[in-house]
Amino acid sequence: WEPAWCAGDPFLESADAHLPFYWTVGWLAKWFSLPAVAWIGRTAAWLLLAIAWQRLSSRVVQRPLFSVFTAMLFVGLVYQGNFAGEWVVGGVEGKCFAYALVFWGLAAMAEGRWRAAWPCLGIASAFHVLVGGWTTVVAGMVWITEPRETRTPLFLMLPALLLGGMLALPGIVPALQLTQGVSAETAAEANEIYVFERIPHHLAPLALSSSELTKKSLRFGAMTLGFAALWWLVKNNTTSFFSWSTVASTQATWPSALTILMRFAWGSLALSLFGLVWELANWNHPALAAKLLKYYWFRLADIAVPLAVALAVGWLVSVMLERRPRRAALLLLVTIFFPVLALLNLSLERYQNPAAPADRKLEAPLAWKEACLWARQNTPSESMFLVPRRSQSFEWYAHRKSLVTWKDVPQDAASLVSWRNRYFDVFQRTNEGNGKHFFVPLAEQGAARIRQLAKKYQADYVITQEYPPLLLPTIYDNGAYKIYAITPTTAITPTTKAPE
Repeated sequence: WEPAWCAGDPFLESADAHLPFYWTVGWLAKWFSLPAVAWIGRTAAWLLLAIAWQRLSSRVVQRPLFSVFTAMLFVGLVYQGNFAGEWVVGGVEGKCFAYALVFWGLAAMAEGRWRAAWPCLGIASAFHVLVGGWTTVVAGMVWITEPRETRTPLFLMLPALLLGGMLALPGIVPALQLTQGVSAETAAEANEIYVFERIPHHLAPLALSSSELTKKSLRFGAMTLGFAALWWLVKNNTTSFFSWSTVASTQATWPSALTILMRFAWGSLALSLFGLVWELANWNHPALAAKLLKYYWFRLADIAVPLAVALAVGWLVSVMLERRPRRAALLLLVTIFFPVLALLNLSLERYQNPAAPADRKLEAPLAWKEACLWARQNTPSESMFLVPRRSQSFEWYAHRKSLVTWKDVPQDAASLVSWRNRYFDVFQRTNEGNGKHFFVPLAEQGAARIRQLAKKYQADYVITQEYPPLLLPTIYDNGAYKIYAITPTTAITPTTKAPE
């Protein structure tokens, strides 16, 4: 929406993968500041998620305000029990709106209104092709396993399926273009970089350290066991289970809506199992493994299993309140304790470290922000900066382009390979010979090396930690970070004053 903003930034100039998100949210940046746009987007996403969740929850638990209880449990389970690092409630990006539409689609499925579900999932795919796409695939599994006598015939759903496919095209087409015009070798290299180097915690869990994999497996495994126990109650004698609480058999019949959603969760687990089998089977063939692992096989289960557990527990508590309110109240309090504890934990962390999460891997986050704001006010708008590799908020604060960081990774194949080469070149990856490697901070590379990088990549300034100092003209120093002019033509009057 503003091509001149940070023009020439390698990340911002890479291919766009989520066009509907840019079309619906991006235009706000022409009228509001970036923080204002972020809060407008978050508010809109959270509101849509809340409305969609309330509709979904009420299909299972028709009791006032119980959607708040199930939402608390759902968010807590996603936060604490995820296997692949997926989230729903947080910042704002395309998948937030996609998940709201997924909830609407699941609510329609739970009601047996399949023709209404497919367009919702189509729009979800437009906002995030993998979120909506995998949901559509698993929804298809659920439809196939429906009893023939109650299943909506395919010919009746065909117009809705075609409409959903058309609505999904704005998300599908940009995704297909990410590998357009590159050789098979480049595409394969990009896949390996993305899967095994950049985000294995999302895409290749078996490649993680044993401690991290064990931690994730135990948390997600415990939640999955709870889900399996609830499913066993669905498929077996639920009446006898409730007999201790004298709930009548008519009240102890699991609603068909919940059964559909639990089958949806089983389908998501089948996807995750396939991903694990594929990674293991191609352990010695990383290029082949990455070819499929890049499609986020583990993402949907991180959401579908907590969703099914939250709604099943909500229904159980609702039923128990009819005949054993004291025991139901106790179960309700115990269940609420889990998400409340998670929220208190997170609140305590934010209180102890109020810095933005994007800046927490940097030393002295406040000083970092001050240095970025100074750069915004005192350097030409077309300036190129070398910045610390773990920084991810430089453009946000400084409104200046940066050469490369770890966080800002492109998604198209050609730019991804270029990003990796540039990243390793700038930060000098060094292999210790034992499988470990480290990167050299900019401040430790010396003035001659920084000038060499500046000449190669047309950089004007470098912002880095104060120590060790570089033998370059210092134009800003706040005691934690320094900004250096790499060439004499970019030198300006030095200052140590933080911006107002």
